[in-house]
Amino acid sequence: MSSLKEELLELEKKLVDPDLRSTPEKLAPLLADDLIEFGSSGHAYDKKRILFLLKRQIPTRLSIEEFHLIPLSDAAALVTYRAATESTRTTAAHYSLRSSLWVRRQDGWQMLFHQGTNVPESK
Repeated sequence: MSSLKEELLELEKKLVDPDLRSTPEKLAPLLADDLIEFGSSGHAYDKKRILFLLKRQIPTRLSIEEFHLIPLSDAAALVTYRAATESTRTTAAHYSLRSSLWVRRQDGWQMLFHQGTNVPESK
């Protein structure tokens, strides 16, 4: 695995860590000030709203599968992956397809865009 792929995978893992997600001051440096997220709910969120909502979110475990990196330049990269979400409320995992646009800024890599799309449950 390339070092950039490893680095961005580790950053994505940090962003899905339940402890970090509930601590805005630790999460904020990983998110660009001009971040936009298209959530699986169909709503768009900015950084301020994301930090507010994550602090109040019920903790869930999310694992990253099928992680892919598409380098766009020396300072930008797109990552895509499949996420499995396990909640304390249910026993079955729910899946989503996710994509993130990362940009290298003065303080390191920051997420500029993120989208999550729920995968329908198999019947």
